[in-house]
Amino acid sequence: MTEQHKPTLKLPKLSSHIILTVILIWSVMLAAQWFHDSFEKKEHIAIQQIGLYNEQNKLVHEIIHSILNFQVSDTEVAQDKAQIQLRIATNDLKTVFDQLQGGKNVISNDIYADIKLNIAKQLDQIILYSSEALALMEAETVDYQSIKEPYKALLKISSSLQKENAFLLRKLISQLYTEQDKNNRIAWCITFSSMLLVLLVNIAIYLRGKKQIQYQFNKLKEISNQLKAKTIRAKENEQRVILEAKQRYEQQNKLNSILSSAGDAIITITAEGIVDSFNKSAEAMFGYPSEAVIGQNIKMLMPEPFASQHDSYLARYQETGEKRVIGHIREVIGKRIDGSEFPLRLAVNEVKDIEPKLYTGIIRDITDRRKVEAQLQQTLMELTNKQAEMEEEERIARHVFENITASNNAMIPDVSFWCEPMATFSGDMMLSAILPSGNIRILLCDFTGHGLPAALGAVPVSTIHSAMAKKDLPLEVLMNELNDKLKALLPTGIFCCIAGIDLDEDRTQAHIWNAGLPDVLIVNNYGEITQRISSNHLPVGVVSYSENELHCQTVVLHKGDAIYMLSDGLTESENEAGELFGQKRFEQLLMSEIDGDGRLVDIRKSVETFIGNAVATDDISLIEIKTVSTTS
Repeated sequence: MTEQHKPTLKLPKLSSHIILTVILIWSVMLAAQWFHDSFEKKEHIAIQQIGLYNEQNKLVHEIIHSILNFQVSDTEVAQDKAQIQLRIATNDLKTVFDQLQGGKNVISNDIYADIKLNIAKQLDQIILYSSEALALMEAETVDYQSIKEPYKALLKISSSLQKENAFLLRKLISQLYTEQDKNNRIAWCITFSSMLLVLLVNIAIYLRGKKQIQYQFNKLKEISNQLKAKTIRAKENEQRVILEAKQRYEQQNKLNSILSSAGDAIITITAEGIVDSFNKSAEAMFGYPSEAVIGQNIKMLMPEPFASQHDSYLARYQETGEKRVIGHIREVIGKRIDGSEFPLRLAVNEVKDIEPKLYTGIIRDITDRRKVEAQLQQTLMELTNKQAEMEEEERIARHVFENITASNNAMIPDVSFWCEPMATFSGDMMLSAILPSGNIRILLCDFTGHGLPAALGAVPVSTIHSAMAKKDLPLEVLMNELNDKLKALLPTGIFCCIAGIDLDEDRTQAHIWNAGLPDVLIVNNYGEITQRISSNHLPVGVVSYSENELHCQTVVLHKGDAIYMLSDGLTESENEAGELFGQKRFEQLLMSEIDGDGRLVDIRKSVETFIGNAVATDDISLIEIKTVSTTS
């Protein structure tokens, strides 16, 4: 075929259509992004305004609450605190008011202008009355009666402001949802239009391309017919070369399959189970020379019943092609020349591209491994039995420990206790008793360490506490006796941090001893910490106390006060991120006003929520004592 008669092939010219499609898609995407950005900007402004109106309500409540706290406070510290809170809340309210006045209006309808104007006037009045109350508080002589006037006015304005704020917030949110719905409809329209446009352009490209491709296909068919004659002659020569190469490949592949992995026993068999080869490792493993096995059925190396069943396995594989052994590694039993049986690891594979078919078995003696596995199983059984014995001993010890501590705790109204042990045994312990004089004694102990070693000190402490309580001996005498006894009994490095409280019968006065525990806190009915009793003694069991150390701190209690004792395990609790719960977070939980149920339940829920699924690092203990009994 001459050059001028050779057919030429040309690619379809579709570049202009593709460029047009890309430009259209980009235009639609840019339009969609512009609509989306506009909506996000409006949404951001609306959310800011909603936040400012909510902050405005919160600050008004803080102003009223600060004035109320000033009126009911009985100490200068509390009054100063209320003044500071009022000043901060007033300044913050002015800032929020300025932001609302200067912000962009999201609600376009002018019918709400009167409401906004009315809210602005009410805010001006609230700021005015707040400033007036602050000026009265800062006067040299505080006129409490005069402060009530702005307070009453603030209450009245606050109620009206809340209603109008709530109405305006509803309108803001409604406007936000309306804009969002509108934006969604526009986005769907743009999306549908772009999909329809792309579909139409693609159909046009497809129809044009189909016509051009059909033309090119006819050209290719013509070329193919012209080349067919040449390829027939080439194939005849190629088949002859392939046949010779295949024969050489089969011989080489058979030799490589037999000699590969010579470190293990290697046996090849035919499809009928007749041994074709038997290497040196196989001779050493089974005790047969190769000439005694080659030509024989492979089942001579198997014990019953496997020997009788082997031929049927091969026949089933030839008929169905189902692989049960071939291609898998199994552990089976082999038989030596002397009739002894041994465990072996067998991997069977079919040798490809060889006729007649051959199967290669790679075999490893696993007698030594089985012995090791049996020894490991025996050791595991012994360890399991030992673990069960230890758990039973621990259960008995825990039962004794709980009985000892339970027998040394009296049922005392309005005394709540929470203990969360890190292990089976808790190193923290609470003891309580009603003394013959009618006074109440409560102890919180935190031994060093965790589990059973930490709990061992509970026995002497419980015994001494019980004996001293029956004799109505003072708290400092009890602490001195505990210190001497634990110093003599406990090994070096093991000691007990302890806090004790002797509360008189009418719960108006307490004697407190703190040796190594966090501050004992006195909290009034409004959540204010009025007193802290810090540790001023070494933990018991370290060194002997001197005479001048044997003293307690006496505090006077008021109606509604509550006493809190805790171990450091509470403030040092960690969450899954490794963050500590901390003393500050604990004291914030105490700032709520106390009710009939106390604060302990809420504190416990907060701590457990903070810890989550984190692993415990220490025992947690907390005691809450209400100073005025609810049963009295």
